[in-house]
Amino acid sequence: MRSYRVSPLAPKSALEEWGYSVCQLVFGLLLRTIFRMRFADVRSLPEGPLILAANHCSFIDPGVLGAIADRPIIYMMHAKYYDLKAINWFFRMSRCIVVDEVADTRAALRASEEVLRTGQVLGIFPEGHISRDGALQQPQPGIAWLARRTGAPVIPVHLGGTRKVLPRGSKRLRVHAVTARMGPPLHIVDYPSGRVGEQRFADDVMLAIARLGGVAPPPPTAGLPRAAVAAAVAAS
Repeated sequence: MRSYRVSPLAPKSALEEWGYSVCQLVFGLLLRTIFRMRFADVRSLPEGPLILAANHCSFIDPGVLGAIADRPIIYMMHAKYYDLKAINWFFRMSRCIVVDEVADTRAALRASEEVLRTGQVLGIFPEGHISRDGALQQPQPGIAWLARRTGAPVIPVHLGGTRKVLPRGSKRLRVHAVTARMGPPLHIVDYPSGRVGEQRFADDVMLAIARLGGVAPPPPTAGLPRAAVAAAVAAS
C-alpha cells in the first residue's frame, strides 16, 4: 500500500519546520561526535535556486549532505524508500520528491524544476542510485536538464566514508570517520547548448566530485548515443 505523499511545494507547518531543524541538529551532532565527521571547504550556500550534487555510496548520504548545509534541502528519492511506513513521516516533512519508476519519472523532474524556480535548494545524486562497489558511476542526464531549464548553479560535493558506515543492503550502522568536501559551483551557461553540451556538463560535475575525493572519475558520456548512456547507467 502506498504511503501518504506530500507535494514538495506544499507549505510547511511550524511543527514541520521545527521537526526538520531538530532532526538536522541531532544527525549533525551524531556525525560530528560518533562518526568524527570532517569538513573541507564547506561554506554558506548562496541565496536563490541551487543544486547540490554528491556521490552516492550509502543510504545515509542525504543526512550527511543536510548536515553540512545551512539551507533546507529538498531531495529526489525513489518511491520504494519514500513509501517505507516507518520513516515516511520524515520524507513528507522534508518535502522529498518521489521518483516513481512505475509511473512517469519525468514527473519527478518537473517537480524538481518547480522547486528550483521557487528559489530552493535541490539535492541530487547524479548517479541515480547507490553505488554497488563505492566507485563513481556515470551520471544520468537529469541534472544537466534541470540546470539548463532553471539556470541553477551546481555545487559538487564529495562524501567519504559513508559506505563504511552503512553499506548498500546493510541494516547495521558501523562507526567510521565521515568526510564532506564542497567544490566551487559549475554553471551550465558555460557549456554549448544541445545534448552533447549537457552530457559534458554532467561529466564535469562527476569529474569535480572525483577530484574533491581524490578518486577515479567514471568514463565520460559526452558524445555517446542515448541508448549507450542509458545502458551504462543501468549496468552500474
